[in-house]
Amino acid sequence: MATEIRIETKEDSIYLEDQNIQALASGQEYLFALSAVKKIVLITTDLGPFLDDMCLAVDVGNDTVIFIMSQHECFKPFLFDQIGEALPIDYDQVIAAGTSIEDNVFEIYNRP
Repeated sequence: MATEIRIETKEDSIYLEDQNIQALASGQEYLFALSAVKKIVLITTDLGPFLDDMCLAVDVGNDTVIFIMSQHECFKPFLFDQIGEALPIDYDQVIAAGTSIEDNVFEIYNRP
């Protein structure tokens, strides 16, 4: 069974430090090595612009995925300043996701 870690509330957080992804969700702490990241996608819906309609999904292996919506305060720093500096993110796909108005999935990283 897959494990979904959702970064949703103000108390939840996610950041990259010392080559480790540290997440706090629903009061539980998680630690994943950056090298465990298999795939990162941006998921878009047709619900915008009034509702948050973009989500970052980070597959850290072992059927575990971390989800963070684009309106969460950690989204931009994590994507652009932290993981975006550590992994070769496909920014063309990030731009495509940012302008999407449809239900879609944009792969922005896939471990070779």
